Amino acid sequence: MILGRPPNTGPRGTASGGTSLRARRRDRARVRSLVVALALLLLALALAATTLLRGGGGKRERAEGRAAVGATTTTTTTTATSAAATAERIRADEGPSVIGTGASQPNQSSPRTASGVDELRSRVDARTAALEDEVKTLADAVDAAAARVDAVLLRSSPPPPKSPPRNGEAKMTKQDARAEATAREEEAKIFSAPAPTDAAVSAARRDSERLAPAKEWSFPLPRRNDRGVVVTGDGGAAAKRGDVPYGGWARDIVADVARRDAVRDATRDAYAHYEKYAFGDDELRPRAKLGKNAFGGLGATIVDSLDTLWIMGLSDEYGRAREWVSRRLSFDIDRDASVFETTIRVLGGVLAAYDLSGDEMYINKATNLATRLKPAFATASGIPYPIVNLKTGRAKHPGWAHGSSPLAEFGTLSLEFVSLSDRVGDPRWSDLAETPIAKVQSVRGDVGTVPRGLYPMSIDPGKLKWSSGAVSFGAMGDSFFEYLLKTYVMGGRTRELRGWSDMWDESMRAMLEHLVFPGEEEGTKYVAEWNGRAHHKMDHLACFVGGMLVLGAHGSDMEKEYVAAAAEITKMCYRMYTSQPTMLAPEVVSFAKYEKENGGTPRGRRMVNQVNHNLQRPETIESIFYMYRKTGDPMYREWAWNMFCAMRKHYKTDSGWAGIKDVRRDPPTNDDTMQSFFIAETMKYMYLIFADGDVIDLDEWVFNTEAHPLKVKPRRETLVPPYKYS
Repeated sequence: MILGRPPNTGPRGTASGGTSLRARRRDRARVRSLVVALALLLLALALAATTLLRGGGGKRERAEGRAAVGATTTTTTTTATSAAATAERIRADEGPSVIGTGASQPNQSSPRTASGVDELRSRVDARTAALEDEVKTLADAVDAAAARVDAVLLRSSPPPPKSPPRNGEAKMTKQDARAEATAREEEAKIFSAPAPTDAAVSAARRDSERLAPAKEWSFPLPRRNDRGVVVTGDGGAAAKRGDVPYGGWARDIVADVARRDAVRDATRDAYAHYEKYAFGDDELRPRAKLGKNAFGGLGATIVDSLDTLWIMGLSDEYGRAREWVSRRLSFDIDRDASVFETTIRVLGGVLAAYDLSGDEMYINKATNLATRLKPAFATASGIPYPIVNLKTGRAKHPGWAHGSSPLAEFGTLSLEFVSLSDRVGDPRWSDLAETPIAKVQSVRGDVGTVPRGLYPMSIDPGKLKWSSGAVSFGAMGDSFFEYLLKTYVMGGRTRELRGWSDMWDESMRAMLEHLVFPGEEEGTKYVAEWNGRAHHKMDHLACFVGGMLVLGAHGSDMEKEYVAAAAEITKMCYRMYTSQPTMLAPEVVSFAKYEKENGGTPRGRRMVNQVNHNLQRPETIESIFYMYRKTGDPMYREWAWNMFCAMRKHYKTDSGWAGIKDVRRDPPTNDDTMQSFFIAETMKYMYLIFADGDVIDLDEWVFNTEAHPLKVKPRRETLVPPYKYS
């Protein structure tokens, strides 16, 4: 509506033709009405979102819903603009004249004084500004609600039709079809991530993160040596003194400064966009320029990035992150949390920050978090529930698990809880994490058709019976095997911890015998899965195996075999990148048999894409890092640089770094997530490949599965007994 200026009404009106106080009050009343209207529109959108979440609907209903949301958003924007314009006109119409107090009375004079006018004008200005803020906040909230409804519509859309196999591709078995269907479901979940925090609230949170300026920081910051390199421990001196065992790593690795700094600058750029658009939220949505909270709103990217920022010497960014953890990070929240994800990202992140900095604040946070995770372990077997409410302590299994506990989740807690026990001098934390491993060791022979030494992907924690016959070094299995080795290495490879290394070594021998097969190219091998027989499929997640084998090789009677297999598996994982137009790897590949040609038999199997998105995963660069630190071969630095250039080309956007939806398309389409592990793992390993060898010396540090470095400290006690496997 357009509000015209009323005519001059005499001495009790405005002397210059301005608006009377009553007219102003009417205008302010209209603004209040508009605020109420906006609130009602917001409520309507919330109801629409609820309906869509519950009902879904067909294509027509979804189309109508989208149109309705669009119309409502347009109306809301128009209304908000009108309200703001009205408020502005109220201010613009005020003149220097005396403001009347009632209806026009030509022959009466005003008792108002000039000071009263000024005071009233100030009150009007203040109230008008407040109303404008309310209108803007509600408009932002309505826009966020519309985005939330749009996300619901996206989730309810049917999946695209499955394309028929192209010539030469392997025909899919029923098992493959089920696996692909599962992968498609997971992909759909990823690309329709949870709706962001309300836009107005997010903006307010980011505005509130005005942390202490750098000049006021009194906590430890990264310290540099005379070469300008950040100091991380003794730089190998501990192994030379014999305080920790030597792991057989290459000596005198010198930094490639130009490439190292290019990786550091890219990390700074990615983190700067997170700070700008999502600081305090778990992860950044670069396309939406908003945050999202997939891990309970614990600031996952901040905590995941602490040690990366420290190692790279990004002191300003580290300081702001540390201040946020100190002032804002609270675990007293009524939310369900994944015990696994919270342990590896948050508990591991603050423990690594403590080990690097010595800042006691982190230990206090770690103890508080562990106390809130502890109720999950209150089971008959000690194998924890996968989910726990951080405030109430209520623990449960997710619905999809049907009462079973995934191997990789309960088997990937020992590094963090053992470290916490050592740092605070309280053995109960290590006991919590070691008990499940001891229980699994006791039933390792009851695995049915699974080859001895391999462990199925899930177990019934009440009955201590395996609830799956499948084995994977990818999803749901991977980090269990990794932590068997790393708990032994972090404990100084002592005789008392041989039970951990016995379990790992037995598993590696079984893996090499039953699950590792040659690829098409000479010098390549892949790690298959098991489900009654070998299933020739490999997740990108399984590409960590090369690095794991190198880490565990030194001192083993299988050292040559482990290092050789590590090199071949790492080369296959690198080929997952170089075989794609984007030079970025797909999420899952399978391996198809060749038909006999000219009477000959092919040497290995041909790699075929199965799931084509790329989520910025670190496992290949992780194995390349270990291979380089083991051999010093410059070839691995070249591989890493090629991968980094592809990431910089395709991940980087104007508002953050994001994964891509299809590695076969160049140029690709980005998804809308910058994963917290992209900075925590991918960029950290990339940086360390080009850094000096004494930056995170591998005799002194062990990375958890989220690449958080924890100090090696020899220990003599464990609940996992040694045994002689056959």
